[in-house]
Amino acid sequence: MNFLSLRYFIEISNHLSFSEASKTLHISQPGLSQQISSLEKQLGFKLLNRTTRKITLTEEGEYIYKKLAPSFDDIEKTINYIVENKIIPKPKIEIATVPSAASIYIPKLLKKFLGGYPDVEFYLHETTSSRAVKLVNQQNYHIGFIRTPIHNNIIAHEGLSMIEFKRFPLQLVVSTVHPLAQKDSIYLYEAKDESFIHYDAVQAHSLQFLLEKACLTAGFSPKELCKGSELLTIANLVSNNLGVALMPKDMIGLLGTSNVKALDIDNTELTSSISVIWKNTDDTSLLTNQILHTLQNDPTFYDK
Repeated sequence: MNFLSLRYFIEISNHLSFSEASKTLHISQPGLSQQISSLEKQLGFKLLNRTTRKITLTEEGEYIYKKLAPSFDDIEKTINYIVENKIIPKPKIEIATVPSAASIYIPKLLKKFLGGYPDVEFYLHETTSSRAVKLVNQQNYHIGFIRTPIHNNIIAHEGLSMIEFKRFPLQLVVSTVHPLAQKDSIYLYEAKDESFIHYDAVQAHSLQFLLEKACLTAGFSPKELCKGSELLTIANLVSNNLGVALMPKDMIGLLGTSNVKALDIDNTELTSSISVIWKNTDDTSLLTNQILHTLQNDPTFYDK
């Protein structure tokens, strides 16, 4: 079925005039007439009654016009909206994010983006970095905010692209009643006898890697109190002086408790960051590209 011919038929029916329709469609009258004749032949019945004085719709033509005209009108309105606004009507963006990024970067993104696109619906799913990678790779979510992997080629191997934000140093978090809380900075070896809250090696691989590397570089293997990645859990354990934790400075700012203290670590250059990931395909939506453009060009995502 030649749908272009149907579009021509709708336009002729709107005007009941070949000459007016040809002007609107930017096609010659003979060419337009040929298209309609071809369509009628394909359908097996006439759509128009043509005389030298006027054009009317046949009964079949009237039926098809009433059924199809609203659909073609909706199609044109939709295409015109997308072309003019560079965005789909009432668009939705789905983001998989680690909790720290949800608190630090998502509010910045929404404030920056919603001013220009107030109709955009954002759906946020808090999860782990490893799960966010899978969700974005499977194209269940448009973009993901993850804790930056130790080896960036892991993301490339998954067929994803990545933008990394500002890096933050590791700090040691202790209870305010802990003896080390009297200091502002320490050599990590001073914490060699402490029980550390570890991270899950699969769900939070980069943080677990940094914890072990920092301690091993300082000359000891960290004792394990337990494994956990939830900020609230870590904060409660540390504030009750049950153990200590190593975490990036950006995460520490989210602990939300006055019963812990963060200590700088001397003689270490280990840092961590948040990155945004996406699957770069030919059908990446205009909205996703606009969000990525915002993230790439706004310095507040790289400076704090």
